Amino acid sequence: MSSSTDALGGYIELELPKRDQPWLKKALKFNSARAAFASLLDQLAIKSVWLPRYLCDSMTVVLKHRDLTVKFYDLATDFTIACDVYPEDGSMLLYVNYFGVCGDQAQGVIARYGKKNVIIDNSQAFFCGPFDCAATIYSPRKFFGLPDGGLLYSDNPNIRPPETRDCTSETRMSHLISRLTNSPEKAYQQYLQAEQAIAQLPCEGMSLLTERLLHSIDFQFAEAARASNASYLHDQLGAQNKLNISLDHNAAPLCYPFLPSVKKTNRTELIQNRVFLPSYWPEVLMHAVECSFEMELVSDALFLPCDQRYSEKDMRRIVNLLKVS
Repeated sequence: MSSSTDALGGYIELELPKRDQPWLKKALKFNSARAAFASLLDQLAIKSVWLPRYLCDSMTVVLKHRDLTVKFYDLATDFTIACDVYPEDGSMLLYVNYFGVCGDQAQGVIARYGKKNVIIDNSQAFFCGPFDCAATIYSPRKFFGLPDGGLLYSDNPNIRPPETRDCTSETRMSHLISRLTNSPEKAYQQYLQAEQAIAQLPCEGMSLLTERLLHSIDFQFAEAARASNASYLHDQLGAQNKLNISLDHNAAPLCYPFLPSVKKTNRTELIQNRVFLPSYWPEVLMHAVECSFEMELVSDALFLPCDQRYSEKDMRRIVNLLKVS
């Protein structure tokens, strides 16, 4: 419903459907997941934080200019915490719902360490609901074509949203538009520039543009497509996957993580056939223990696309390229 001061007439803007998306109303909206994490640390006056070694540098960067003690923990091959961790008063433990297939492990972390001591990073698990813990963080732009955005869910009344909104999101739309009209290769440098720009953003609220785009997305379709595509890949590749992952509870993951038991096709070969895979995360090699699970994930795992743009036919193409017998 428009207000009495809204402009009437003039040129017509980009037309987008407007869906209700009721669960977004409960979220605190930031311009990035790392901004949500930084705001959470500041508002809760966290003194120390436990982080997994297998983590994007963007989450550790926010700690550099804060008076915090940072401790790291290792992962077991089932993505549970492999070492002894002792969160004390004023300390938080961050656990990542890796690739959107580690919901059970996340719940186990909360049960083990207590909900007041745990932050769940659902940046790779958009379709996994918020956990009963200190906070759950999301990065919707990893799942949809958005110029920025982060979400934070918490029952803590002391956690407040930013006072100002980001007003620069229009400058990070060119790669999204070009992806519609050109090849992903042509817009890749624009994508990298957009990512670098997001990394430099101050902690602000979600832009009006991103919020409006979020309300235009058919979440139900996207969730169903991801679940179907991931299930197909798991049916075809699960027996050769060293990762013992579960797709129970209708998981609609970020990607299908595949660590082949027999290496037949590498990442470069897939890219040469225009199947583009992300790297999670090369910087981990700088502090990973040699021959560790984290190092194996960085070096050998293939993170296969299974998102809502694709069908079973596309999944068959991926399976055929992997040369799985």
